[in-house]
Amino acid sequence: MFYSIRMRAELKGDHVSGAERIVRAEELDKVLKALLRRPREYDRMNITIEKIENLLCIPKALPIYSHDFKRIEEAHDFAISLLKREGIREDIALRGLELLKRGPSPKGGNMRGAVLMDIESGERLEPDKERGIRTVRFDWKNRNKIKELLKERGIKRFYLERLLDALALATKNVYCGVIAELCWSDDPEYTTGYVAGRNIGYVRIKPMKEEGNPIGGRIYFVKGEGLENLINCLEGTPLLIEDL
Repeated sequence: MFYSIRMRAELKGDHVSGAERIVRAEELDKVLKALLRRPREYDRMNITIEKIENLLCIPKALPIYSHDFKRIEEAHDFAISLLKREGIREDIALRGLELLKRGPSPKGGNMRGAVLMDIESGERLEPDKERGIRTVRFDWKNRNKIKELLKERGIKRFYLERLLDALALATKNVYCGVIAELCWSDDPEYTTGYVAGRNIGYVRIKPMKEEGNPIGGRIYFVKGEGLENLINCLEGTPLLIEDL
């Protein structure tokens, strides 16, 4: 029997940490203790645990690539070029980039979930513009194995958990039908972002913002048709990934 665990921690109303796990019953206690220690500081934490009945498993994650630049402008130009390779028009890609730069919430600043942006019109399609769409119920079939494989590839300890989570999330997004994703963290100390898609894989890009900048988020570039099925998959379908 498998269980989905979702954790979200806040400090003074701002999101500071989150995690997704799918684990067997015998792993619950160990994983819950680890999640309690994950945020450096928080004044509110929500943990949701639910039993999973139907669990999908896919064989491989998106391939990983990394690119470092000296200037944010160069990193942004590269991100736009990757989105264009996934079929996103330049004007739509730039609209998504500018939205993340100023903060994706309609009121400005961060939002809890991701923006759904129509690849034809640039219109925002998420039903709740403040909440956005959250990709949940995903994990690695053997998280420790994947962590060791990433270490062997030279991924530093500081980046491991972030990369494990983000790569799994991006892989599920593509599986569900997201055409491309643009993301960088709202963590002021973390300047690496990524672009992901079926053709380009998962491409880590640094720096996507200035250090100390608390603005971040996700843009999912999607087709307008089949939107309900896409959202149901992102938010409702439990999924494990077997390997890199």
